[in-house]
Amino acid sequence: MLNGPYEYEHYTIRDAMFPALLHEDRLLPGYGILTNWHENLELLWFTKGKGLVIIDGVQIEAGPGDIVLVNSNCLHRVLCLEDLAYYCLIIDKNFCLRCGFPAEAVRLRSHIRDGLLRGNFKQIVRLLAEKPPYGKAEAQANILLLLTRLYRDFQEDSPEPEAAGPKNSQLVMVRGAIRFLNSSYQQSLTIDDICRQVGASKFHFCRVFRAVTGKTVVDYLNLLRCERAQSLLSTGACSVQEAAERCGFSSASYFSMVYKRQIGESPSATAKRGASQAARDLTAPSIPSGRG
Repeated sequence: MLNGPYEYEHYTIRDAMFPALLHEDRLLPGYGILTNWHENLELLWFTKGKGLVIIDGVQIEAGPGDIVLVNSNCLHRVLCLEDLAYYCLIIDKNFCLRCGFPAEAVRLRSHIRDGLLRGNFKQIVRLLAEKPPYGKAEAQANILLLLTRLYRDFQEDSPEPEAAGPKNSQLVMVRGAIRFLNSSYQQSLTIDDICRQVGASKFHFCRVFRAVTGKTVVDYLNLLRCERAQSLLSTGACSVQEAAERCGFSSASYFSMVYKRQIGESPSATAKRGASQAARDLTAPSIPSGRG
């Protein structure tokens, strides 16, 4: 999996002059993206293979050319069915609101096949990759065109209200648990700690969490910790032991076993590749300043 330049749940739009984040993900069969949620609008444009997007428990199968939209505050995850590639565009909710698009009040259709939308998305990808003069301005114009078409033509006919009900209360509970895990994964945690945080019994919580995320709490936490460790090791800035300690594992041997099962390679292999990349970066020729 190629990790994008974003943080879980609270996406940081680092460029104040550009209201979106774009990254490409590639997944192999059996791998997927952890269940997550955020306030921003997210669009996935599938370019290769076949994937399954699960949004608040609803499954959407998508292939090349499909666009899957994740509305604000929806729990979602992606699973790979065949070698999968897709672009993920995350549009700042506040930008939508400033431009008059009701990002939270209106629900948009989740599965979209539309050539014009796909064309806008493709232009955004091209402009951000090629970086022509005024490319970001043109990309933002395409984002506005994309949003205009979405809110004009792809609103849900009968949007589901955020009503208090069994399904909604379960999703709220899982969102709270995921938020807690992402802020506390470095600590020693038990299921009882999480249940106290969300105010639920262990049996009920574990059953609902697995039904919504497709993973047990322990598997979810282990994968979360391993993905954080992967980010650390890929920089070449820390050892396997340090990554294990910083990501909440009690021993390096247990960390190595879990990491290989979750990521598909040993942490030492990731660390070696990260160190090699860091060394190449240090020895890369500098760019001339242009001053005589």
